[in-house]
Amino acid sequence: MSSEGCSHVEQVVISPIPPYMISPHIARFTLKDMPTPCIYNPDAKVCRRAIRWGIRGIVAYEVKIVREGWNPLINVSVYLGEKEIVEHIVKHILNTEYCYPEIDTLVNTCPGLSKVLNRYPGLRPALSPSLWGSLLKAIISQQIPMYLANRIIARLIMSIGRKFVIHGKEFYDVPTSYEIVEVGFEKLRMLGLSRRKAEYILSIAKAIVRDRYDIESLAKLDPEEAIKELCRFKGIGPWTAKLAYMATTGRLTLLLPEDKSVRKGLEIAKCRKEAVEKLREYAGLISYLASFLYEEYIEKT
Repeated sequence: MSSEGCSHVEQVVISPIPPYMISPHIARFTLKDMPTPCIYNPDAKVCRRAIRWGIRGIVAYEVKIVREGWNPLINVSVYLGEKEIVEHIVKHILNTEYCYPEIDTLVNTCPGLSKVLNRYPGLRPALSPSLWGSLLKAIISQQIPMYLANRIIARLIMSIGRKFVIHGKEFYDVPTSYEIVEVGFEKLRMLGLSRRKAEYILSIAKAIVRDRYDIESLAKLDPEEAIKELCRFKGIGPWTAKLAYMATTGRLTLLLPEDKSVRKGLEIAKCRKEAVEKLREYAGLISYLASFLYEEYIEKT
């Protein structure tokens, strides 16, 4: 579905807390000029997307990552929605307020992470504006390569999600639970989801739509409570629950030993298990960096 807009484009400037690095993450989890839901141009470091919430809440924006590292700067063009709301959303999604630990603290725990940290100072994951969106991506990503997951996500968004055309530019948002229920199982299968994944996603969507289950309230719980509640859903295990929770809340405190790339990355980084356990506050960040290190290692070999 397409909507036309003619609003004035406002500008917002965001100065993330240094050190800050996000573009390598966005490049890895997007497809050039295809919505995942961010439509990303890696050469220009420009990303645009739309976000819906509630009944009438809609924003559409484009971000330009001007600088990263120790003097980061992000420009935001607001195409739809209130400037203050868009600024708040972008700060969350681009994880600009995360207070990075001392580099020495991470390197002392995992010496091999120095390669990643020196090349990408302040590297961190982007976040999601909703737990529903995080779960959608996490379930699709289960046990398949990231490039394939990205393609399925893009097809899902283009086919079922919402498209807005504003000043000649396209902005996409992920399908809502209502839109998933409306299209049904066979449509999800046609878009490339396995039978089980289609069943899992449809089951969660029906719980939200028909049973009025408040999935977003789980992001307000402590990690242990939220993970336990999420794992009640069929198809959501510890890996999916932890990943979705951290991607929504930005609380990067959960270690992900269930993830093969994390386990291998921890080995390559020569992480000391007892030190990682003591550094619980950054366990999720260490998991993320270890996975990133492993993926780079695989790409080189």
